[in-house]
Amino acid sequence: MSEAVATDTTTDGAADRPTRRDAGLSISGLTVRYYGREEDALRDVSVDVPPGAFVGVAGANGAGKSTLTLAAAGFIPRIVRAQLSGTVAVGTGDLPAAEAIATGTHQVGIVFPNPHNQLSATKATVREELAFGLENLGVPRIDMDARIDSVLDRLRIAHLADRSPFALSGGEQQRVAIASIVAMGMAVLVLDEPTAQLDPLSTAAVGDLLKELAGEGTSILVAEHAPTILGAAEMCLVLSNGQAVTTDRPGRALAPDVLEPIGLRSPAMVSLAVAADVPAELAFDEESVANGLRGVVATAPEPDLAVTQPWVAVRDVRPSGITVRGLVHRYPGGVEALRGIDLEIDPGESVAIIGQNGSGKTTLVKHLNGLLRPDAGLVAIDGVDIADRLVHELAGTVGFVFQNPDDQLFNRTVEREVRFGPKNLRLTEPETARLVDESLAVIGLEAERSSNPYDLNVSSRKLVALGSVLAMDPSVLVLDEPTTGQDGPGVARVGSVVDSFKAAGRTVIAITHDMEFAARHFGRIVVMRLGEVVADGPPADVFRANNVELLASTGLTPPPSARIAARLGLDYVPADADSLLRFLATRTGRTQPA
Repeated sequence: MSEAVATDTTTDGAADRPTRRDAGLSISGLTVRYYGREEDALRDVSVDVPPGAFVGVAGANGAGKSTLTLAAAGFIPRIVRAQLSGTVAVGTGDLPAAEAIATGTHQVGIVFPNPHNQLSATKATVREELAFGLENLGVPRIDMDARIDSVLDRLRIAHLADRSPFALSGGEQQRVAIASIVAMGMAVLVLDEPTAQLDPLSTAAVGDLLKELAGEGTSILVAEHAPTILGAAEMCLVLSNGQAVTTDRPGRALAPDVLEPIGLRSPAMVSLAVAADVPAELAFDEESVANGLRGVVATAPEPDLAVTQPWVAVRDVRPSGITVRGLVHRYPGGVEALRGIDLEIDPGESVAIIGQNGSGKTTLVKHLNGLLRPDAGLVAIDGVDIADRLVHELAGTVGFVFQNPDDQLFNRTVEREVRFGPKNLRLTEPETARLVDESLAVIGLEAERSSNPYDLNVSSRKLVALGSVLAMDPSVLVLDEPTTGQDGPGVARVGSVVDSFKAAGRTVIAITHDMEFAARHFGRIVVMRLGEVVADGPPADVFRANNVELLASTGLTPPPSARIAARLGLDYVPADADSLLRFLATRTGRTQPA
């Protein structure tokens, strides 16, 4: 709830109240161990975020990023119970973290990765949602509207002000959740994966806003996977297994020689900057990186040796095609989410559907398995209209993995969750056992068979949801934002599933805001804007430089490597940094790895 996630906890005297310009955050020697666990979630971690500083936190899932944000915001140990030692200082305070929280010296706002954990669920409009926190802080009504209007404009969601928060897409809800905390004007702002559900331009807008807030004196600590956000930070703390690896400028902290030893891929821009010998402070500047690449003899990188368990079809299932004709869908209240969609997906195709938050992507794919019904138009599988088919009747053909795994998981153990689908399809026990074993291997959670899914972090729960659908061995796989919240290894697992489905001749469809993931793993890109399809073709066509304005109109940008290739004037659209460096190596005559 908004009242619980932005805490104006000050000392008794108004003179002692922290202000935006004197309430920096300092964490020293922080160690956290959750009750019942044998290992520390964080071990002797220190980070300073003085007033006006913007610090990013990077690392694999499970590295301790969320634990750090919860401790920084006072949720550990006050709300999330854990053993804790070290100090958390806000302003001029210097108390052990537990005492600091108990005596109330914080003025910290926190943004969670899931808006459903943030929004109050009591307000009829977005404007009222933002007013809720201000009311709790006692902000005079005369000041509220100006503060609300300002943050809505800065996050580019003014057009949503009179909409119901729960009639919005997940990405739109997340921007509202961010706005609800930013509007409260806290001295310290802590964010945990705030852009995981956002389209690229919305992510950039959040990055710009965080830089502006830091310039105004706010202390910013943000845990993220998104290079756009990490690259906007002044400094970046990298965590691995609960310990600090380095704290440095993002261009150095995220370099291959730092991330590869802990099992992570360097962001494309940083990899290219290193190849171009660009100074760390310019690693995210596209013009500097492109200019640097013009002046070096490129070398082809070593092949990516990351190995994940491929998915292998267990049953002999005929691939299915999908036909969408004139599809219209209107939500209660009159919002027309789909405006006459025409789409033909052949059996065995791999299709990524991209577009800004609220463009109708999820609404479209929910028609493919009967979760939504057309107000007009046709949806057919293998030429058969599915208007009268029930969801459970389609489940064996169309496997659907939700964006939010908590909407999908309900069993007490991971194994029972994965077993539920094939059991209800009445498959034989040998088939079911094979499918369960293979699915657990593919998602990398064999060791968690007996775990409750809700004892796992959200990225692992997303993999459990994926495994539960893979175990049904569907002929069509539909993935809604499958890489949200995933680290490099998690993205590689999902990419391997897509590639394996393609190799098996199955149809796979994914909604994604990860342009590099879309370009690397899908043969066709469908671009949506305001409920309509505005572009459709191979990645090399959709992400060409002459489509930049079209993509921008729907909240998108080409992958970083494609943008650099365009600056270099290349008639080539690479999916990732390695592809671009291999291409440049052929032009300079260095085709072997250095």
